[in-house]
Amino acid sequence: MVDLIFKIDLEHRLTEIRCLGKANEWFDEQTWSESLGQKIDYILGTPVHPSGGILEIQSKFFKYQWMDEPQGVTLFLSRDGILLDLYEQTIQQVAEGIQIYDRNGYFLHGNPASEALEQYKNVDFKGKHIMDLYDLKEEFSTVLTVLRTQKPVLNRCDNFRMTTGKTLTTINSGYPLKINGTLYGACVFESDLSGLKRMKNRTFDLEAYVESQYPMHQEPLYTFDDIVHESESMREAIHFAKKVSLTDSSILLVGDTGTGKELMAQSIHSFSPRRHKPFIDVNCSAVPSNLFESMFFGTEKGAFTGSITKQGFFEMAEGGTLFLDEVNSITPEMQSKLLRVLQEKRFQRIGGSKYIHSDVRIITAANEDFFELMQQQKIRKDFYYRISTIKIDIPTLQERKEDIPALAKYFLDVFCKHYHKPSMTLSEKVLDLFLQYEWPGNVREFQHTIEYAFNRAPEDTIVLEFKHLPAYLQTIESVQHKTNQHTAAPLCKAGTFDMQMETFEKELIENILSIYGSNISRSAKALGMSRQSLQYRMRKLGI
Repeated sequence: MVDLIFKIDLEHRLTEIRCLGKANEWFDEQTWSESLGQKIDYILGTPVHPSGGILEIQSKFFKYQWMDEPQGVTLFLSRDGILLDLYEQTIQQVAEGIQIYDRNGYFLHGNPASEALEQYKNVDFKGKHIMDLYDLKEEFSTVLTVLRTQKPVLNRCDNFRMTTGKTLTTINSGYPLKINGTLYGACVFESDLSGLKRMKNRTFDLEAYVESQYPMHQEPLYTFDDIVHESESMREAIHFAKKVSLTDSSILLVGDTGTGKELMAQSIHSFSPRRHKPFIDVNCSAVPSNLFESMFFGTEKGAFTGSITKQGFFEMAEGGTLFLDEVNSITPEMQSKLLRVLQEKRFQRIGGSKYIHSDVRIITAANEDFFELMQQQKIRKDFYYRISTIKIDIPTLQERKEDIPALAKYFLDVFCKHYHKPSMTLSEKVLDLFLQYEWPGNVREFQHTIEYAFNRAPEDTIVLEFKHLPAYLQTIESVQHKTNQHTAAPLCKAGTFDMQMETFEKELIENILSIYGSNISRSAKALGMSRQSLQYRMRKLGI
């Protein structure tokens, strides 16, 4: 069944998209409108070929067919096609023997495990009736029993003779195959004694792995279970991150400083099929421009004076995940070099002559608006589209304040356990202040605040009080109290509305400045505005 039809002109630009059936529900209109007129290879992130193949569009896989036309090419995309291929490959990997018959008892397919067990070839069995393949009576055949009763037969020991004369003893389980209540066939799972032993050994291996928890060579990383949350916004972000963890698509994490982008990146890696491979994190802002290539791609001995053969970040992360934090700090020139590696999946060491294949999942993080950076030409558009196949917005602490009590309990429990102290809690006044404060530093600032109060409190403290908080938080509470008193006073001065508002604004700013000792940054923070905005208002009001 065809789900999508792409029309491509002679220059390989996408000119038309047709969605059939439920395909309209899979993608938003903006996705398609932004794609029209662009090169098909750029949109899909991979070349398309006349021989057909497989494509991935926003984490959905399609099998496509190519048809030449006078005005260009038509691509027919089908999800069912790729699903059938995946189902067949899945059956091929199952350790138990599997045979599938139609409802009349004719052989359709057997997997490699079944072929090895019974020493036959699919090509010899296909289209033949089960009674012609085995010397058996109908009442002792698992398959025929299932077809006759239309009910499962579980763990039955069958002794039968093949037409070749070979006798087999197997443990079989058969199941009817129905679509909308109508029987269309049956499948049987078969194992002999050696197969049962292999399954037993796999169970022991799994138990040993669970008990060890982590491989010896890899330090424990954060997982989604480590993200303390109660809020719906964080719950949705985690749910989406778990879904995309199973893909190889590039992920861009966007969030303010201190929201937990690295925690999310590690959790995605820990949840992914690459979890047993390396997780390499790079703070891009700390990589000097003159060392960027050597640090990412590695060096060969003799490439420059004093150089040695050394792996770069891509080789270190081979098979695993490369996490690029503060990716917005990479210069456009270096972005183009990274883009080439991400597109071609290969690179050369500095001074090297051979290409090295790269199988690395890229996760990036940034705390700035990429669209504004692209307008300022600080971020290349092609680089952004390559790293942001999937974009996850991490909410600020201001947007998830219902998480504050749980976070406070978590951090206090961690500190109490580490320093062997009895459990501690927050006073109501402290909790109220925490819920009112905007937390520009997000969870990182909140953690440091809890740690400061924990260390400042006396040894026998079991409740953290207002007096234990950092001075700036105590001052903010005082400012809010005084500001509320000031704004509660009626305006009795003469003059127009604009004149009175200007007077009120001037007195308010002067009051805040006096409380903060004329510190512009802290005053602006208390007023909820930028430093530049406050300075502009001060000049305007003659302060």
